[in-house]
Amino acid sequence: MSTPELMEIPVRGAKAKVLVAGEGKPVVFLHGAGGLKWDPYLEELAKEYKVYAPYFPGSEGTKRSIELDLRNLWDLVLYYCDLLDALGLESVDIIGHSFGGMLAAEIASTDPKRVKKLILISAAGLWNEEYPIQLSTLTSPPQEMLPKLFYDVNSSLAQAAVTMPEDPEERMKAVLEQQIVLAEMLGYLWPIPDKGLNRRLHRIRANTCIVWGEKDGLIPVRYAYDFQKKIPGSKVEIIANASHLPQLEQLSSVLNITSSFLKTS
Repeated sequence: MSTPELMEIPVRGAKAKVLVAGEGKPVVFLHGAGGLKWDPYLEELAKEYKVYAPYFPGSEGTKRSIELDLRNLWDLVLYYCDLLDALGLESVDIIGHSFGGMLAAEIASTDPKRVKKLILISAAGLWNEEYPIQLSTLTSPPQEMLPKLFYDVNSSLAQAAVTMPEDPEERMKAVLEQQIVLAEMLGYLWPIPDKGLNRRLHRIRANTCIVWGEKDGLIPVRYAYDFQKKIPGSKVEIIANASHLPQLEQLSSVLNITSSFLKTS
């Protein structure tokens, strides 16, 4: 796997960090609470597009939300708009996974001209008491999280997700990084992730594709259709034999959907 370039971008008197790779049409990827990893999905995407993948505030040694004076979700959305401006991406295609999907939808709702095409993968942001999102799972021990995140908990992909570095110092660093990202994002999600996005989704003008793992154990697949009802002209793609990480569990299928969708006029 290739090594992407790590860019440090001045935003609001601090430095945001962004992984960048590939050539061609720009695409922004916003990661979820598991943190940003240059995984096979991004690797393959970078073969066709110029991929920008920002680290969430607080991760990879960047300043945390409180240090950036981000007091609520609205502040966070505007911070990301400032980051996109600093990258020269005034109007761009955005892919968001989980919390990153919620953030991508908020950006597209707030500034409809900002986002050309929008792909939401297992996105957070909505809430239904009949099928609540399992937020408490995020703070569970890794082995308890696996059935919520992976369709096949015995797969090499799932087992790699809970495998920590053997070196004690590296292990401690990895655990700390995970805790920081989780704490930062939960601050915007807790107690429930319904911050009014359902009342803003109708403002989205981007051509939107909603991708969901059929067996998602964290954010039930029914939310895919809740998003579709609110976003004008959006379409849904349900991925069989996948849970909360369909872009990794069914890489080729989600890549084909992504590529085909981004190429549509």
